[in-house]
Amino acid sequence: MMKRYLSLLLSSLLIAGILTGCAPAPVVPTDSQPDSSDSSMDDSSNGSTDTDSDASSSTQVKYETPQEALEASPHLVGLTDQKNSRLIVCDLAVEDWSRDAAVVWEFKDPRARGGAGIKLRNNPLFGGDVVLFCGPEGAGIISYQTKEVLFFTSNVGVNPHSVELLPDGTFLVASTTDDRVSVFAAAKGLTNPVQTLSYPNVHGILWDPEYQVVWMAGRTKLSAFSVSGGADKPHLAPNPGMVYVTADWLHDLAPCYGDPTKLFVTCAKGIYIFDKETEKFSTSFPGSRYTDGRTSVPAMGNFADHVLTMIDTTSKETVYREWCTNVVTVIVPLDQYTFRKITRVGPDDAYYKVRVWNSDYQ
Repeated sequence: MMKRYLSLLLSSLLIAGILTGCAPAPVVPTDSQPDSSDSSMDDSSNGSTDTDSDASSSTQVKYETPQEALEASPHLVGLTDQKNSRLIVCDLAVEDWSRDAAVVWEFKDPRARGGAGIKLRNNPLFGGDVVLFCGPEGAGIISYQTKEVLFFTSNVGVNPHSVELLPDGTFLVASTTDDRVSVFAAAKGLTNPVQTLSYPNVHGILWDPEYQVVWMAGRTKLSAFSVSGGADKPHLAPNPGMVYVTADWLHDLAPCYGDPTKLFVTCAKGIYIFDKETEKFSTSFPGSRYTDGRTSVPAMGNFADHVLTMIDTTSKETVYREWCTNVVTVIVPLDQYTFRKITRVGPDDAYYKVRVWNSDYQ
């Protein structure tokens, strides 16, 4: 923790150094194995698979079936359905996803075509719960209650992949093809960016309220950026003490709900958990051995009860586009030790991103 505060204090003095090539020593994902050597997983798109124990889970309640566990508390997920040009929120407790039986919220609009990013946030500047989204047409903020588009901009770079809304109303959009992060004073209604940053192959952005930084993931780096300037003219600057280089190409970035010291990062070779305190990557987390071998995961996340959900195209059984699938994979803890894999299938859909439907940043 002391390192973090010293890093924040020295950021302004060291920014010049990092711009001229100064960078911290690489932190390579550890070779640690998941909880057990048994990492087999059924790739079928229906039904469930019995699994063995995962001792890292702290789940105390025992359930007889995954269905019972999912019904015990809300398990909603946000999805980008690229085939049908819509954003949807679905209930994982609903077993039959045909005929949109699981859909509890839908936004269908040309501006949401090819959606690549989706998040739920709560911001009083925009009236409460809002849905953030981005895609080829641009990026925006939608009222979750009324579905009114509260903010939209097409000035977001090429191939937008991720969005974030800071508490002061600053709106961030990460576009991968042109390695760009666009910063908008959205609370002021400004649709032109007040700042653009270059970040190689940026795919994920996430605000961290504890560390007061914006995390960015792309290519082989996970980095933190300090924020200044306020809502009128927000400005992001790299924090040279919080740059972590990996041996893998990073893709999705998500909070680890239930443990604010950690982040989920999906990569070309697997799924990692990043510990912000130890500054290390690991492949060990509750349920991790049932995600072992997943090498193409556009997005994943966890609920506080350790239910994991992800979009997995490892098997290449894709639909509509090579990066889309109509299957949502769910890893459900039945007790402290036992996990089961189930799937939810939208026969006429093509999902790219999945988000645990939680407005909290972490």
